[in-house]
Amino acid sequence: MPALNLGNINPHVVAAQYAVRGELAVKSEEYRARLRKGDTSLPFSSVISANIGNPQQLDQKPITFFRQVLSLLENPQLLDKEQVLLNSLGYKPDVLERARFLLKNIGSVGAYSASAGVPAIKESVAKFLESMFPARGP
Repeated sequence: MPALNLGNINPHVVAAQYAVRGELAVKSEEYRARLRKGDTSLPFSSVISANIGNPQQLDQKPITFFRQVLSLLENPQLLDKEQVLLNSLGYKPDVLERARFLLKNIGSVGAYSASAGVPAIKESVAKFLESMFPARGP
């Protein structure tokens, strides 16, 4: 069986680029370096890399709910310390409720799920959508 090489791979695969490291990112790093060195010739004083999908870089506060639920799914033993979570770490009761619901219905998050999605999560999304967009009669 012949080995793959640059001559027999689809040229689109060979030409593919990882966009985060493309020309825009390279130029932004160049500007950052110039600013760090004290260059005042640029018409701006900072560079924001809005091309990489990092909203926290733009000072958007992380969505705590999802992060906290995920932390409990990754380490369910934390739920044994409910008062610490609520009183010392700033978790809200709805976070604990959601984590318990997911753990009960999907179990471990460290394995593959059904390819069409986890039934309990699909049902939860469907109920939410139905509550937001009630069916209209004919």
